[in-house]
Amino acid sequence: MKVTGGVVAVGTAVAMGALVALGGVVALGVGRAADPPGDLCAGLPQPGPGRLTPSLDLYCLQLVPAAGPAGIEGALSLLPVRSTFGTAVAPDGRHRFDGVLTLRGLPEPGELGPYSTYIAWITTPVFTPLIKLGPVENGTNQVGIVDLEKFVVLVSAEESAEVGERTGPLVLRGRSPSTRMRSPDFFEFAMGGRAERGEHEGAGHDPGEEGRDHAAKWEPPPMPAGLSMLPALMDLRPGVGPFLPAADSSLPIPVARPREVLQLADGDSLELVAGFVRRRLRGRELLMYGFNGQYPGPLLWVPEAARVTVGFRNEIDLPTTVHWHGVRLDNPYDGVPGVTQELVPPGGSFRYEIFFRDPGIYWYHPHHREDITQDLGLYGNMLVRSARPDYYGPAHREEVVVLDDLLLGEAGLVAFGDEAATHALMGRFGNLMLVNGEPDYVLEVRVGEVVRLFLTNVSNTRTFNLSLPGARLKVVGSDVGNFEREEWVESVVIAPAERYIVHARFDRPGDVPLLNRVRGIDHLYGRFIPEEDTLGVVTVSA
Repeated sequence: MKVTGGVVAVGTAVAMGALVALGGVVALGVGRAADPPGDLCAGLPQPGPGRLTPSLDLYCLQLVPAAGPAGIEGALSLLPVRSTFGTAVAPDGRHRFDGVLTLRGLPEPGELGPYSTYIAWITTPVFTPLIKLGPVENGTNQVGIVDLEKFVVLVSAEESAEVGERTGPLVLRGRSPSTRMRSPDFFEFAMGGRAERGEHEGAGHDPGEEGRDHAAKWEPPPMPAGLSMLPALMDLRPGVGPFLPAADSSLPIPVARPREVLQLADGDSLELVAGFVRRRLRGRELLMYGFNGQYPGPLLWVPEAARVTVGFRNEIDLPTTVHWHGVRLDNPYDGVPGVTQELVPPGGSFRYEIFFRDPGIYWYHPHHREDITQDLGLYGNMLVRSARPDYYGPAHREEVVVLDDLLLGEAGLVAFGDEAATHALMGRFGNLMLVNGEPDYVLEVRVGEVVRLFLTNVSNTRTFNLSLPGARLKVVGSDVGNFEREEWVESVVIAPAERYIVHARFDRPGDVPLLNRVRGIDHLYGRFIPEEDTLGVVTVSA
């Protein structure tokens, strides 16, 4: 997702990620959308040659008059807040937009009774909490930051501008586009109503005995504490069989070891093997995958403009490839099955020739059934050094940090879909957060040190919102290299497959938690619940 002309432009390749990142203000409508409120959306940038602008029916909410005088009009425009990451997110996970409320036709408040002003309010679909935006009048009103994913906007006449609760008559009301993303039978579904498989034409097909056997083998995924899904949704089961990795029991399976740094020069070669590894996470013994028996895979340290040959061998139970994410290389070695190469079957091999043209942080991973193979550990980084020693600016030390999550149940790994992915094309959310393959990341620094963090998000679905309370964070680069202008940030929003280079300065001794803060959705009750995961601890010594 890029920011063009000060507005958010969503490309085809990242449309689904953008839906997640932008939360409630991005919606896919079904049928004809309501007519946009036209010139009342004056706060939004207008179309121009070569400039993309947000959809008016998504970023400009028309307000509907309540009972009262005729001819009242209103619209709330949602303007993007400038952000390094394309979407503005607070450290606690709230998405931010600048609200501009345009009103027309409001009579003098006294005409409605003992009232002296109009007040704008914002609230959730269940009307709690009710947040006061402030006094408003005819014309354009800057109402500040709007940071609710699903919300209702109200304008009421009140006795004074100092009131803390709405008691006067409602004159305008409107709701965010995200509240429209509900089917007509939503409330029946929320209470547990559901159709049997094949009951309605177009609702699916009868899977037959084999499909019913598949469903009997599945258990519902574990839910985070404090969150509940719709009962009917929890009752659904995939129509495919479950898959878990299976190795030859006669062969020894190595315990995964931490990644090694392989320093390569121009013309060097290496062997990369996708194989089985054993891991113990949160008291569970797990059979997983790893490159060269490591988790993450080896960190390839190469100089700018180096050419390296990689001999890849597949020793897992699925066909696979290796995709060199972000690297500009010759097309036959890009690792996309059916496009640039054929799948490498179990026991097969392939030779890659990689040309590292650009400095930056990159990563490699499979490009077939990533929902399984990548989730189970097939990923690693490539750190390409610039020929300029001052490329990123000064730092005392560097850390390469890989972010991931993994879905575990009571018995261990929650099964994947055998014939097809069961959650989304690229995979699913996990409930165990991992940094460099481990659930408890530890880093020791000294007061005053600046640490250059090379961050990569290898999770299949999760967008992380990272913060280090007490440390100063400055983004100095991203996917392909350094930024022309560095920027101080409160938190780092990093979507799947993205990379950022961040300088962190630690000025006070003590333990600094590495936090991931998002907003969980309780679908049963329509609540937004803050979620906070501590990914690790940075110990700062004097």
